[in-house]
Amino acid sequence: MKIHLRHGLVLGTAVLVTITGCPTEPLTREEYTCVKRVLRREFLIEESLSEGARLGPGYESRLKQAIVDIPRRLCRSQGLSFLAFDKAHERFGREGLSYIRESREFLRLFLGSQEDNKGKADPAQIERIYRLAFDLGLPIPDAFLPIEVTKEGEVLIHEEFVSGPGESRNLMQVEDRLGEYPFYVVQLLFDPQAYAASLFKIAGGIPSAEEFNISDSFSNPLMVMVFPEVSEADRNIPCIAQRYFDLEYLLASPDLTVFIELKPDQPVFLNSEPTQNEYLDPLIERLLQRSRYKTVIISATDEVSFGRLLWATHLAQGREAHRIALVQAELIKGKKPEIRTEEILSRPPLGWRGEVPDNGWGPMGPPIRPQIPDTKPKASQTSSIPKSSFTLEGDVSATDIVKSPQPEFPRWAQERGLSDVTIMVQFRVDKDGNVLPTMLAVRSTGYTNWDNEVKETLARWKFKPAQVSKRIATITFHFYLR
Repeated sequence: MKIHLRHGLVLGTAVLVTITGCPTEPLTREEYTCVKRVLRREFLIEESLSEGARLGPGYESRLKQAIVDIPRRLCRSQGLSFLAFDKAHERFGREGLSYIRESREFLRLFLGSQEDNKGKADPAQIERIYRLAFDLGLPIPDAFLPIEVTKEGEVLIHEEFVSGPGESRNLMQVEDRLGEYPFYVVQLLFDPQAYAASLFKIAGGIPSAEEFNISDSFSNPLMVMVFPEVSEADRNIPCIAQRYFDLEYLLASPDLTVFIELKPDQPVFLNSEPTQNEYLDPLIERLLQRSRYKTVIISATDEVSFGRLLWATHLAQGREAHRIALVQAELIKGKKPEIRTEEILSRPPLGWRGEVPDNGWGPMGPPIRPQIPDTKPKASQTSSIPKSSFTLEGDVSATDIVKSPQPEFPRWAQERGLSDVTIMVQFRVDKDGNVLPTMLAVRSTGYTNWDNEVKETLARWKFKPAQVSKRIATITFHFYLR
């Protein structure tokens, strides 16, 4: 697998002239990369962007000011001309625009998209916003490090995350760079024609990544766990993901009801039975109704196209799977879970009241949807009071809390009959007690918008100051009706 750096045109030899008329030497690629590397860190820890909910009161003005002030302040501290950096960004950045012009373009698109309260922004515009934000060094929620893979399997990495030109470049340099930032999420953007082998190779080369976002675009990431086959030499590498996820446990869990196998030029296998594509969606939905933790394991051989893998992942997410694990087929050879679909469907869905419906199901035939009970609140239920509680683990405790606004139990969730929901979020606190915007949903509610609302509320929490620069903790919110 080849690994390249994506950058702009080669910097010319023309001399820049500042406003004062003093000549300024153009930045070398190494100098530009160094500034971008520090700039990304500065944006991540910038109080004006991390304190308070995104798009809350005053956020727009703080964002505009930060994009203007932080790069200039950083250049001054490095003894460099901002004008030189501005021009270097035009040469080395991905968009071919100066930093000032690209900032204006980002603000125009980003702030304009927020005016659409109905959420009907053009997907292409959203994608453009994401790409501009990352090129500028701005933090992107749940997408710290994007790695792009072409259909030929070439890996494209942002230059500021690896060594400068002339040095060896490999995934372990990305692994080392991850340790410098408070993120452990990597976003993998694949060409649909690339092979799953590329995904497993990258995941194996970055062992400290707790989870991955996979997608074919910035704007539609899917949070997944990836389990590649790990060589004996790599087994001694500490893997942070093992704190929360154990593949052996997932495979053996009696709660596992959905196991999907993907092989090239073969039908999809659902729980070891070949199943036509049009029947997968309703079957997965019915199977997950009988699972408490709603985990889906997708096994793929190296030759499976990424487009097909992404399709199966979208399918699982669409059925509101809480946890999706992508597993290299070779890794679980001889260890496949034995799940009997008919036996599972003979049980009532969780929360079911009444007689179990007839299945009418066959592996290759059309399933009959179960008679799902009406989950809309009845008149007698409207008096139920939504409640929430939380528990803290890690480097902060309840005694350290200064301010703790509580996330709401959404009305739409109550109307859908959700009466007992849990979310677990890992977060980091700076020495001043502010929650950094680098949160990770270790256990999801199953609804992306609900997860984001919880994160935005948690961003407003305040803890007591401490001498350490970074504290790591996990908070579990429990929503229920009483």
